[in-house]
Amino acid sequence: MYLTTYFGDKVILVDTAYARKPGVFEFTGRDKLQGGIYMAVSTAKNKLFEFIVNKNQDFGISTDTTSYIGHLKAKGSEENKLFFDYLHFTENEYLAISALQDSLRKTDPHSPRYDLIKKKIDSINQVVSAYKMNLINSMPNLFIATLFEAMREVKIPQPENPPADSAFAYHYYKSHFWDHFNLSDPRLLHTPLYSRKVNEYMDHLVYVHPDSAIVAVDYLMDKAGGDSITVTWMAWEFISRYQDPKYMGFDKVFVHLVDKYFVEKNVTGTTPSVIEQLKKRADVLRPILLGKPAPNLIVLDTAGSYYSFLNLKNKYILLFFWDYDCSVCKREIVELKKIYKDRKIDFEVFAVSVNSNLDKWKETIRERGMDWVNVNGTRSVTQDFHDLYDIHGTPALFILDENRNIIAKHLSVKQVIPFLERYETDK
Repeated sequence: MYLTTYFGDKVILVDTAYARKPGVFEFTGRDKLQGGIYMAVSTAKNKLFEFIVNKNQDFGISTDTTSYIGHLKAKGSEENKLFFDYLHFTENEYLAISALQDSLRKTDPHSPRYDLIKKKIDSINQVVSAYKMNLINSMPNLFIATLFEAMREVKIPQPENPPADSAFAYHYYKSHFWDHFNLSDPRLLHTPLYSRKVNEYMDHLVYVHPDSAIVAVDYLMDKAGGDSITVTWMAWEFISRYQDPKYMGFDKVFVHLVDKYFVEKNVTGTTPSVIEQLKKRADVLRPILLGKPAPNLIVLDTAGSYYSFLNLKNKYILLFFWDYDCSVCKREIVELKKIYKDRKIDFEVFAVSVNSNLDKWKETIRERGMDWVNVNGTRSVTQDFHDLYDIHGTPALFILDENRNIIAKHLSVKQVIPFLERYETDK
């Protein structure tokens, strides 16, 4: 039998036990386990049942295969006795609700019976809620009370008068989101709740902007600060989220995380070599964050002279890194020619080839009718463009404003005009 536990959004193996005799397993160890919800798992990787580990770690559990959860009993653990009683209670209530919901689906929504069934469902939910609240109030020192408290939903009050803020409910919910959940309690990290709550907050309650994400990250890191385990988990969770972000510009959050928590504060348990790798990555991204001045490129043009995009007088510049053997680049060049020909916004294309064969490069330019500024990145006076712009594949497109600051990156060509139109309007 395997002993496992939750760790954020993962399930990790803690220990393995072999049957002392048929159906009897014993897990032992010199060090105490971190408190939380643990699981007994079969060799077929099926979860058999869950139980609580807290301060008292010398106890027994019995059940049988006809119903692992239905026949759970605890010996020597008052906390697990309460937990199993709750599981038995909610299993019966769940069956009752399922039957009522099935009836609800078959009932006319406009009929009196429909309202009656809904009231019965609400009544059962209230009974379950009251069951948990009674345990929270009567056993506040037990982890099961902490667990039930963490499961509580925020109730948004009805304001006496219509609020001036139309987003009252949102602001109230966000400001009270963590009222019942202690992010610094490492035991909650060993439940399925911790990761789910963090992700809900970041995905649904934080404005989609890197600066807003940074504020939220710092807020949650501070709330998790009571225990090094929770801080470390949180730091790596956010590194994972923002090292390859879904949204443009959110690499700024990654750089902030590395600077503030891995370099400045040195997250517990992180080796110097890992910190050095993170710092190197942050140092690569730092100069090409949105709003930063674009690193200069002085590279060979088709006439054999060295040329910089700083010589261009256009309002916007499209830095376009491409490869003549890249099929995606070929398609993007077709799209680029369309918007270049019909320019209503003043921009110039500064197309940087990544290929070293100058003759084939020039031949490709002629064949594809690339009438913008063409330069070859492999012949450069400035630092290697791969390092300056973190180019690991093509195509790659950056947009620079009139001050030659980076305002967008890694867009497709079809996104360029909509982006510039929106940027002009926002300004």
